Amino acid sequence: MMRRRWPWLLGLGALTGACTGIIGDPLGGKEGSTPTAFVCDEGAVPAALPLRRLSHLQYRNTVSDLVRFAVPSAAAEILGGADPLFATLPDDQRVGPDKHYAGFTRLDQALQQQHVDGAYRVADQIGKAVTASPSRLAELAGACATDADAANDDACLDDMIRRFGERALRRPVTDEDVAFYRGPAGAAPFDAADYADVVALLLNAPHLMYFVEHGQDGSDPTAPLDAYELASRLSYHFWQTLPDEQLFAAARSGDLLSEAGYEAEVERIWSDPRTRAAMGELFGQWLDNTTLEELDARVGTPLFDAFTAGYTPGPDLREHMLAEVTDAALHYTFEEPGTFRDLLTSRKSFARTEDLASLYGVPVWSGGEPPEFSEPERVGLLTRAAFLATGSANTRPIMKGVFIRKALLCDEIPPPPPNAAANPPQLSDTLSTREVVEELTGQGTCAGCHKVVINPLGFATENFDSLGRVRAEQTLFDPDTGEVVGTASVNTEAVPRIESGDERVAMNAEDLTNLVAESPKPYACFARQYFRFTFGRLEDLNRDACALSDVKLALDEGKPMADVLRAIARSQAFRVRSFED
Repeated sequence: MMRRRWPWLLGLGALTGACTGIIGDPLGGKEGSTPTAFVCDEGAVPAALPLRRLSHLQYRNTVSDLVRFAVPSAAAEILGGADPLFATLPDDQRVGPDKHYAGFTRLDQALQQQHVDGAYRVADQIGKAVTASPSRLAELAGACATDADAANDDACLDDMIRRFGERALRRPVTDEDVAFYRGPAGAAPFDAADYADVVALLLNAPHLMYFVEHGQDGSDPTAPLDAYELASRLSYHFWQTLPDEQLFAAARSGDLLSEAGYEAEVERIWSDPRTRAAMGELFGQWLDNTTLEELDARVGTPLFDAFTAGYTPGPDLREHMLAEVTDAALHYTFEEPGTFRDLLTSRKSFARTEDLASLYGVPVWSGGEPPEFSEPERVGLLTRAAFLATGSANTRPIMKGVFIRKALLCDEIPPPPPNAAANPPQLSDTLSTREVVEELTGQGTCAGCHKVVINPLGFATENFDSLGRVRAEQTLFDPDTGEVVGTASVNTEAVPRIESGDERVAMNAEDLTNLVAESPKPYACFARQYFRFTFGRLEDLNRDACALSDVKLALDEGKPMADVLRAIARSQAFRVRSFED
């Protein structure tokens, strides 16, 4: 006997009122919330920023690079011993307008006692480790730190503070600095423990832990960054760590403040392999599908095993799917010069592992020219498995639609009412998933939100199952036994309304992809996402419009992604500090 089985996710009461905030303007939320252009007012002054701390990754990279600078011969051993202490510092959480979509760890500015205690323990151990033997101490401070001539001890310690301190503080070391940081050592003669205490104090300095920016003197309410501050902005944005020797040298000489010197460093920094890793974090966090469950969690259950039909997802498949999206973005940024539109519409596979490549029906990609998708239905970013798979036997068209709205288009969607359950629709043994969702969300006030704003975007890719495989029809199962009980037709026709009032029909994923790529919204949205990643804060659409427009203009002109991502460093906003509230 055929049965209809799924929990009613929303009671009728819950359906009335959840979307009232967007009635009349369902695509925009509040007016002006999804701009597609940014009008630059050169007189607008961005709000002053609070003191920003380094992210967990930036802090770890910074301390690691300082150890490699101080005692290169023993750096690997010293850092290996510090690994457990680094792990005690709190992980940064992804922060953004929505907790599930397009959040960046750079925006997490929470400060906990664990940060303070953990940094103290790291500094203490590193200080002791870099002075643990005469050879290490000599490498850190010179032979004068280990010889028997106490007459040179003061000069030896002061020189170490100036040399190591310039890197740790990321600025010139003044006489006042030397007097302060030599304090723990007391009076000469100095032993290894004295040097250890001084190093530990430098590693706990606010100038190391935070981005301390005063700007050049004589400017208000904005001040151009000085050479050392500018060097730090460049290195931490593109490398996630402190400047290297060449960048410090450009800061010392003042060359970094000249247009030619600055441009040369931007190009050099961009070509460094560390830039690829930082941009990988940008793309990985922006396009992370946080609602994607582990794909092997239901292996062994009758329904899921019947659905997978001999394909067994492994414990790493989820990560392989997400990594493929990042690899696609990095490929069009670094290997094959491509535009943002190329990323949105690409038909190439970047599956580096057999488990994902077999789902796509393509060879494993190991670098070089990526293989084309073999299936004509698979077109563009939205048909990659990371945005189709769910970890269950059922697709989730609602969540697919929400991801596109929030992460790719920067649209605002009001939260569901408190009494709305968050469980995904369950499989029916008589209806397709689309029909289940339409029945669940097709009545009450919320119908305007789901039917107009969310669901159509997800319905356009319903010809892919919940492993991301192409399907011509949906197989229906008995939820308890996994027995096949029938099939349902797959309907991908939808009116996605990428922009309010656009009634064009998308017949499939290719049409949806083209509508997204033709709209100015994803380009404006990416400019906002990149601003957040760069500056570690949410944008003010009025006061930050100049910085946003610099990136958006590069996107609109169809410049390669490499040029787009460097455009932020060339913007005026990147090179100044604001002091206006």
